[in-house]
Amino acid sequence: MKNPILQLNPLETMGKGFSPLARFQQACLESFLAPDALPPGAHDPFAEPVTLRKPPRGTNPVILLHGTWANRYNTWKALSLELSNAGFSVSAINYGDGGQLPKFVKGYGDIRRSAKELARFVDEVLRKTGASKVDLVGHAQGGGVMPRWYIKYLGGKDRVGKLIGLAPSNHGTTTVSMGTLANMMTTFLGLQSLSTQGINLTSGKAAIQQSKESPENINPELDRDGDTEPGITYVVLATALDEVLTPWRQSYLKGGFGSEVTNVALQDFRGFEFDLTEHLGITNHPVAIEVVKRALTGQSIDPKDVNIGPLPPMVTP
Repeated sequence: MKNPILQLNPLETMGKGFSPLARFQQACLESFLAPDALPPGAHDPFAEPVTLRKPPRGTNPVILLHGTWANRYNTWKALSLELSNAGFSVSAINYGDGGQLPKFVKGYGDIRRSAKELARFVDEVLRKTGASKVDLVGHAQGGGVMPRWYIKYLGGKDRVGKLIGLAPSNHGTTTVSMGTLANMMTTFLGLQSLSTQGINLTSGKAAIQQSKESPENINPELDRDGDTEPGITYVVLATALDEVLTPWRQSYLKGGFGSEVTNVALQDFRGFEFDLTEHLGITNHPVAIEVVKRALTGQSIDPKDVNIGPLPPMVTP
C-alpha cells in the first residue's frame, strides 16, 4: 500500500483543512527519505543528465533558495511545481551543509561559504541555459542575507535580475527568536540537538551570524553602504505573524540608488487581513505563490491590484 502522506499534494490540501505550516511539515517528513531530492518541477544544473529548460522569452531562469535548517524539497515542494507548470525554468539548490547534522538539514553553515556555493550554482545555470541573468526566490536566510552577500561581494550584481524574498532574513533577529526557529524545526525534524544545545556550533554558524546580539552578526558588514545594489529589483513578502524574524518589519529593505524595492505583507492583501500564517508556512501560501509569479513577470504586486482566488487542483508528478 502506498504511503498516504506521500500522496498528498500541498495545494490540493488547502481545501481539506491543511494549513501552509502543516504542508511544510508534511514535506519535512518526505525529505527524511530523500534528503537531496529536488522539489517537483525543479532541476539541478550539476545533475546528469541535465534537463534544464531554456527560460521563456522575457524571463530569467529561477533559482529557489531555502532557509536555515531547511532544504530545497521541504521549502519549495508547492511553489516549484507551480512555477514549472507556468513555464518557468526552475532550479533549486541545497546549500550550507556543514556535515554536523543529518543530511536532510541544510542551510546552517557559514553564510559567506554558502554564498560561494550559490555563486557556483548560478554560473552553472547560466552556462546550461545560455541566459545572462537569473532571478532568485528565497525564504528566510535564502531570501535575505545569503543571496545579498553573493550579490554584493561575489559578482552577483551582474548576474541577478530580481531577488524575491519570502519572510527574508535581511537585518537579523534576536537570539531568542532563532531559538524559536530551532524549537520548531526540532519538532518537525526530530533533532534534539537544536533545542537542547541552543544557538551554537552544533546548530551551525548561520544562526549565530543572523543573531543581532552576536559579535559574529553579518549585517554590519553586509548593510554597510545600503541594503541594495543598482540594477536589481527587490521584492519582500513578509508576514505580520513572523515569530522568527522579530520585529517582522526588519524583513523590509530600504531601496538605494538605481534599485527598485517593493515591501509588502501577506496581511495587506484582500481577504487575508487576519491570516495567521507565520514564518515557516509562508512558502506554501497562495498569496506567496501569486506574488512570486507576478514579480517574476514584472506584474504589479500592489495589494490593490491583486485578487487571490482559490488555486486549482494540481497533480504531483
